[in-house]
Amino acid sequence: MGFNFLFSLYMWGFGLSLNKVISIDAMGGDNSPGVSIEGLSIALKNLDNFSAILYGDEEKIKTEVEKNSISKNKIDIIHCNKVVPMDAKPIDAIRRIGKESSMWGCIKSVSDNNSEIAISAGNTGALMGLSAIILKKLDGIERPAIASYWPNKNGRSVVLDLGANVEVSSNQLVQFGILGYAYALTVLEKENPSVGLLNIGHEEMKGTESIQEASQKMKKLFKDNYIGYVEGDDISLGKSDVVVTDGFTGNIALKTAEGTAKLIGHFMSDAFKKSFLGRLSYLIGINSFKELKDKMDPRELNGGVFLGLNGLVVKSHGGTDAIGFSKAIEFSLKLSHSKMSKTIKKLVSKNI
Repeated sequence: MGFNFLFSLYMWGFGLSLNKVISIDAMGGDNSPGVSIEGLSIALKNLDNFSAILYGDEEKIKTEVEKNSISKNKIDIIHCNKVVPMDAKPIDAIRRIGKESSMWGCIKSVSDNNSEIAISAGNTGALMGLSAIILKKLDGIERPAIASYWPNKNGRSVVLDLGANVEVSSNQLVQFGILGYAYALTVLEKENPSVGLLNIGHEEMKGTESIQEASQKMKKLFKDNYIGYVEGDDISLGKSDVVVTDGFTGNIALKTAEGTAKLIGHFMSDAFKKSFLGRLSYLIGINSFKELKDKMDPRELNGGVFLGLNGLVVKSHGGTDAIGFSKAIEFSLKLSHSKMSKTIKKLVSKNI
């Protein structure tokens, strides 16, 4: 019995994984498989102890793998005959395209315990629909939600839902709160996370009936951890560690924030180029400006996780570039190392 085998048993006994396996829908997104494979290449150079199973057109994937000089020891390729188009309806992804798609195979890999997390930059609705069918929802969770980091002046918070559910009930908002609370505990490593409900004002009479009902239920459930309503500008101010909202509002808020960051970057670039003093100012403060640019870059926070399922699925922005996709992989690996799934199951079984 060799040393490597004994060492693996030793590490396994302490709950440590020597190698995480992720599954990637290599054909998902606007510019795949090129972007997803190049993103994987960047992640493999920056991170240790993970490998990937790539689902999609084998010949196209192999071409991109060779172009990016990815070691064959780090990947497996599973050929899939079909791709879920970015404009496909979820029902078509399930019934018409079905089990032969790269998206289906990628998610099924998690269900079969061949990988620990699935990543796709493909059609959001289709990805959520297939994930719910293949992985199943947790008992007590009516609808899974998309959750992601949100930068604020105090660090980071988690916002959900970011686009999976356009209309939600008060009970579903409360369920989102529980999912977000578990995320904040385990991924953001907050000892005592605060929870806020996104609304158009702080007053109790503001908002829809479902929001007002959800607020009353959250008061009873979260007690002192519930801070009440938060407004749009409170998200970036870091008023709460968890921000709960419906997917329609959350997605608009997310896209607005990303667009604002790009606009500010454009204005700054334009200002520095206009004059000699502007260019000189940039050179003097170049390190500070680079730090600011990194903080405002949407790619740094690319990746939203589907919460409320019996397995982990991460959605990357469909139009991201290779750097953005590599960040989604980094995000996925952090999730796979966290205790989030166990914490969610414990909190859901206790409170729902």
